[in-house]
Amino acid sequence: MKVHFEKRVLAGFIITIIVLVILGVFSFNSTQRLIDTARLLSHASRVISSADQITGLSVDIETGQRGFTITGDTTFLEPFTIASKVMARHLSALDSLTINNSLQHAKVNELRGLIDKQSVWTRYIIQVRNEGFEKARDLIAAGEGKRTTDAIRALVKNIQTEERALFRKGNTISSQHLQQFQYSFTGLAIAITLIIGYLFYNINDNLKARNQAEIKLKKVADETRDLYDNAPCGYLSVDSSIFLANINQTLLTWLGYAREEVIGKMKYEDLLSPESKATFIASFEEDFEKYKQQGYVSDLEFEFRRKDGTIFQVIVNSTAVFNDHGEFVKSRSTVSNNTERKKAEIKIKHLNQELEAFTYSVSHDLRAPLRSVTGYTQILKEDFGHILDPEGHKLIHIILTNAKRMGQLVDDLLDFSRMGRKELVRANVNMNELVQDILQELTAQENGRKLNIRVMPLDPSKADLSMLRQVWTNLISNALKYSSKKEVTEIEIGSRWTDARMHDGQEEICYYISDNGAGFDMQYANKLFGVFQRLHKMNEFEGTGVGLALVKRIIQRHGGRVWAEGKINEGAKFYYTLPQN
Repeated sequence: MKVHFEKRVLAGFIITIIVLVILGVFSFNSTQRLIDTARLLSHASRVISSADQITGLSVDIETGQRGFTITGDTTFLEPFTIASKVMARHLSALDSLTINNSLQHAKVNELRGLIDKQSVWTRYIIQVRNEGFEKARDLIAAGEGKRTTDAIRALVKNIQTEERALFRKGNTISSQHLQQFQYSFTGLAIAITLIIGYLFYNINDNLKARNQAEIKLKKVADETRDLYDNAPCGYLSVDSSIFLANINQTLLTWLGYAREEVIGKMKYEDLLSPESKATFIASFEEDFEKYKQQGYVSDLEFEFRRKDGTIFQVIVNSTAVFNDHGEFVKSRSTVSNNTERKKAEIKIKHLNQELEAFTYSVSHDLRAPLRSVTGYTQILKEDFGHILDPEGHKLIHIILTNAKRMGQLVDDLLDFSRMGRKELVRANVNMNELVQDILQELTAQENGRKLNIRVMPLDPSKADLSMLRQVWTNLISNALKYSSKKEVTEIEIGSRWTDARMHDGQEEICYYISDNGAGFDMQYANKLFGVFQRLHKMNEFEGTGVGLALVKRIIQRHGGRVWAEGKINEGAKFYYTLPQN
């Protein structure tokens, strides 16, 4: 999950972290100094205290032995007895405190020797005093004991002085340092307070903006939901088990169900009429696999059954949704009510059938009078031609010519009518063989003309062979007819796949035929494929105006398109496409 931070808030947090790190490092260093100083002070205090105790005990020993010497009273020896017992503990403590300092430790060892000397001297004095006063007095008067005691005092003082010096040397905390620490700590604390205030302001600002965005998002979501639920068409979604996962209110209203009646409880097939359901289930597995491979289906017609049992026509379009592993997750489908359109299609179909029947009937009924006109005119020419003047022969020629043209028009109308009723039978068509066969047939009637016809390799197609024969016959005939006034007729026939091989989701091939004939004005191109529409006069080029209309009908029945391009006196190019799906 990718997390986004507002730049000002992020900068504030970074600065806060930096300040906190600086404050932490500074506090740690200062605290460490205080701890080290406290440790040094404690050590020095213990050394000085132990040394003071030793000095006091040494004085007590000397004082006690002097009192005993003078008075002979053994109570004066109690300090000596107590000091002898305690002295060893204080010396041991002092020894352990100075073990890491060789200089101080040497002095403690020297002190131990002096104390041992004092202890031996004191015991000797006590022993002598027990023997007699005079000799003990003379030994004390000699000052040996006092010198030892003074040496002990001097050495203890030296040890204490050295310890104080070591403390002063190791102490890194001064009043100036303490003041600097206070000022720095206070400054950093103020900085953090300001930054926190800045962050609070920005976070509050962001929360306000987010709250406003959430309100807008909720509004958009409500509008989107309203658009989804109340769209003019139905929406539904099915999961991988084909159970309904979502459905909009429009479709629910059409069906007469409540949402809780269908979501997760009904399958898609449960919405269909019995006939549609049977058709759907019969080909479901094959159709579903194709749907997942292709990713969509278009314009599927079904009959939906309402809750009350009534039926209505629908058109369904659907796209498939896949997860990151390419597995089908759900569908997104639109459902359009096709009832009115279906009624209109049925009505149009009936009208077309009636129109085609009428056209066929009219065309068929015209044959008899046309045959009569042609027959009687021919009799008139043969039996009475010798008595007719040139004007009479001219009128007979005009009658026969127009009767022939009328007959051709009737035949074209019959073909046009039959094409609307004829069943479309698709098969693989070899376009190269078909075109060559038609060219051979048509060019055999063009004796004396200079023809340069180029047929490029033509892609095979799947279509109705007889209908395509009619298409190519009409197009090639037109190309030969409208280029007949050129000294050399240039015709090219070819094919290509349409751009991206796709049009409206179908793969298709485009075929074309071009000529260097009379051409046409592009502003009238929309009239080319209409029945009885002509862009040239009858005395210029013969024709009924039905051929291209027939081409258009055939191609549209195949699901393709037809169009043309041209310039006056520079030729024309006709295109048509055939879907291959």
